Amino acid sequence: MRKRTVYLFIVLSLFSLALTLVPASLGQNENVKIGNHTYYIDNAGYLDVIGQVQNVGSNTVDPVVLTGTIYALDGSTLGSSYCYVWVKYLNPQQVAPFYMEFQPPQNSNGWVTSSIGNVSLTVVQANATTSYLYPDLRVTSSSGSVGTVGDYNGAYVVNGVIQNSGSQTASNLTIVATFFNSKGDVVAVGNTYSSNSYVTSSLASSGTVAFQVAAWDRNQSQVSSDQKIASYSLLLQPQGPVLQGTAPTSTPYTSSGTSSVTTNTPLSTNGAVNSKSSSNSILIYALVVVVVIIAIAGTILLLRRRKPQTETVVVPKKATSK
Repeated sequence: MRKRTVYLFIVLSLFSLALTLVPASLGQNENVKIGNHTYYIDNAGYLDVIGQVQNVGSNTVDPVVLTGTIYALDGSTLGSSYCYVWVKYLNPQQVAPFYMEFQPPQNSNGWVTSSIGNVSLTVVQANATTSYLYPDLRVTSSSGSVGTVGDYNGAYVVNGVIQNSGSQTASNLTIVATFFNSKGDVVAVGNTYSSNSYVTSSLASSGTVAFQVAAWDRNQSQVSSDQKIASYSLLLQPQGPVLQGTAPTSTPYTSSGTSSVTTNTPLSTNGAVNSKSSSNSILIYALVVVVVIIAIAGTILLLRRRKPQTETVVVPKKATSK
């Protein structure tokens, strides 16, 4: 009896573990592909990995979370980090940038690019959702140039105008930008919410608003020729309204000379860079299935082995009269 109780407890524990893993395994991680990306060392001494992801699935996903590991030439780990992709509700086929920071290795004098073997990136979260952002915002005009004064001295800055072409009021509007070199490789990213402010808190139907967004870190007077910015892509991100249903096809605004479509071939700059999709989710799913099967089989086997117990009834003898 005691052995059966212990075995039943183990079976139920395995089954409970399987149930807790199922939601993670049923995500859309494998449908978010990491594409064009590179890395550089910023002025603060951090190693920054930047690039793009694309939702190649049929469902909108949110949030999209990446993890990264930097390996030395000998295969040892130099650092690990994670980041959220710069997008709220990534629609099917939509592309969005990411920015992942790595602190310098412990007991070191900082990052040395020649000591880096590769950077491994993985999509660890991309949950399917029926929500999507208000889509009727568009950039009507824009131009990019290198700043010459103040904080923007040497920075690549984009100025333009946004119009609300829909029937609803958009709230708390931000812009996310991806910048490319002449070959179409990602060389910088930037956004307008880093200063905790919005392009505008409210943009009514048919309304317009001017914006300005700059590329982070990549001073154009200091980078090499292959890191010079030649074009850019803009992604508009209102906080509301949030709509329900099937998201329409959305295409980021791109300046001439670049394509916003992400390839599955990683960019190699300043060393070898490798990426991998979240095949781990498939492995987890397979593990969950195996655990569930074992739990069910074990329960069936336990029930089959349990025989009805017959109670021994002691019938009192009749008292005999003497």
